[in-house]
Amino acid sequence: MINWIKFFIIFLFTLALVMTAFVFYKAYEPASILKENATNQVLDVGLLAEVDRAEVYNGTTSLTVVYGKDDKGVAKAVFVNEKAKSDEDSKVVVLAKGTSAKQAVSAVKREMDVNKLIHVKLGVEDDDAVWEVAFKNEANKLNYVYISFSDGVWQKRILNL
Repeated sequence: MINWIKFFIIFLFTLALVMTAFVFYKAYEPASILKENATNQVLDVGLLAEVDRAEVYNGTTSLTVVYGKDDKGVAKAVFVNEKAKSDEDSKVVVLAKGTSAKQAVSAVKREMDVNKLIHVKLGVEDDDAVWEVAFKNEANKLNYVYISFSDGVWQKRILNL
């Protein structure tokens, strides 16, 4: 009898692990497909010759940001809108000609109390490339700060969520 109880406990634990892994896989699948499609589109059009990574940005518009290098070795970021009508709608920025992610985080830390940095993502707000810095402050409240990529000026703040 005790062996049957052990068997059922192990079976239920294994079933729970498999179901949890399946749910996480299915939840991540749409983002994975967006990244793969954007990467293929950027490579096919020739905007980048080599792709380092891609990430999804959800702001006023949903974009996939593909980071990589062009055929001359210049580091660039390409903003791909899945709903764009043509490939010309993709915006390209040269990473060396703007504010870096470290500079954006430093600007936020100078003016705000940052307890835990959640993420720093490049995105587009109002047709301008911005760094989205998400963090928790000392009161454990969620904050979003948008810093312009071109000049490092604060664009928008969403505080204490």
